Amino acid sequence: MRKGRWALRRKVIYPHKSLRHMPFRMGLLAEAVSVAAGADLLLYWQLPQILHWHTRVVGFLLELAEVPWEAGRQITLLPGVTAELVRTSYLDYQDHPLYPWYFLGAAVLLLAGYRWWPAPLKPVLLLIQASLAVTFLYLQLVSPSVPYSPEDFCAIWYRGETYLWLLLPLLFAMCYFILTVPFWMKLSWLCLLVSYSFLWSAVRLALALATFHHFGSLWMPLFYFVFGFLADFLYMVAFYSLAMDRAAVFLGKQKEVWQ
Repeated sequence: MRKGRWALRRKVIYPHKSLRHMPFRMGLLAEAVSVAAGADLLLYWQLPQILHWHTRVVGFLLELAEVPWEAGRQITLLPGVTAELVRTSYLDYQDHPLYPWYFLGAAVLLLAGYRWWPAPLKPVLLLIQASLAVTFLYLQLVSPSVPYSPEDFCAIWYRGETYLWLLLPLLFAMCYFILTVPFWMKLSWLCLLVSYSFLWSAVRLALALATFHHFGSLWMPLFYFVFGFLADFLYMVAFYSLAMDRAAVFLGKQKEVWQ
């Protein structure tokens, strides 16, 4: 009874958690748009240097994987933004004719254990098998070589990743900067996301080119569709989830921002 009387005497009585909401504030939306625009301008200005660093990291990782490479042609990605490609080679299936059959056999064995796979892995493993099967049929029935060289693959990769890098600040800012959390927290997560995107792109591209060199062109569609934009989507969701978790911890202690 005393506790109830004390609650009624409090200056502010907060509603139950299930009834609270965070009001939308136009100032935070303006902040999100401003940060996204500023980040994109900075990225556009530094893209030539970022792409040069990206190529150097890819080359370093290829050397660790004992993959011979050389500087390829230059391509224009955006006005004033060029990138130097990496030139490597595919494993020649004429010298190793059994390799595609080995990979296809391994895919069939994975399919045999479908019912025992963990549920989250089932779609990914099915994508791997479907990609290998379709490419194998293409090599057997249409052409003994895929239509893209590793250098062409590198060019496609650079174009896709460059556009994604410029889109990341807008996507993240519009979803996260509208929250009532400290500006340093928002900016820190944005910087972490963009920096990770640069590094993870270089690692995946180097892994793809090394796989092509050691195991052949059968793996090219797999790395484009599964380790390309799908992998980008997964780390974007992961970073957003982590950022929202930290924001929830902070906002849970700030009762004044809730109504």
